[in-house]
Amino acid sequence: MRRERITGLFVGLVAAVALAGCGSSGSGTTAGSGTTAGKAIQSPVQSRGIKGENPATEAASTAHLSAADCKALGALAEGQTGLRLARHPTPKPPLSRCRLTGGGASINVYLDAGFAANQRYLNRIDETVQFNTENPAGLPQPVPHVGEKAAYNSDAQWIPALRSLLAVRGNRWLTVTISVPHHPNKRLLAEAAVLARAGFKLTAMG
Repeated sequence: MRRERITGLFVGLVAAVALAGCGSSGSGTTAGSGTTAGKAIQSPVQSRGIKGENPATEAASTAHLSAADCKALGALAEGQTGLRLARHPTPKPPLSRCRLTGGGASINVYLDAGFAANQRYLNRIDETVQFNTENPAGLPQPVPHVGEKAAYNSDAQWIPALRSLLAVRGNRWLTVTISVPHHPNKRLLAEAAVLARAGFKLTAMG
């Protein structure tokens, strides 16, 4: 008799829990209403990058250095160096490239038009400064009239030790690395700046 009584209580308890669960699942939500317990369900927030990049303003684009762009850059570089240069285009976005070689010269123009390219440029400059505090030749030097207009010409930087010019306009990060026999650093910077400005002009969209 005692066993039957305990069994009955157990069954009743299970039933009560089941009914409570059913009631709670429907009491605060109306089918198709999009609300739960009187609070609106928010649409998912679009994911951001690891540095908090904004997808709306730093979206990837189809901008790239085409084979025709590489040909134009090659002609420009030949005029500056006086050398015959072979063109080696890699036009696929978001990371496209134009490589120019000949006469001992090696020139590379890279375009990054992927998501948050601008932020990656800033990260690269910050890291370069951090790792070269005791190496002046490795420190970025601001360059005017190449990148987007910014305070202290911060959107274009020349790194002497790497013979590299890094610059951004909008969400396009363009890098020129240049090595030409017998050309001093100052001349290499001037040549890189000309190629970078041309690269931005060639890949401008809209």
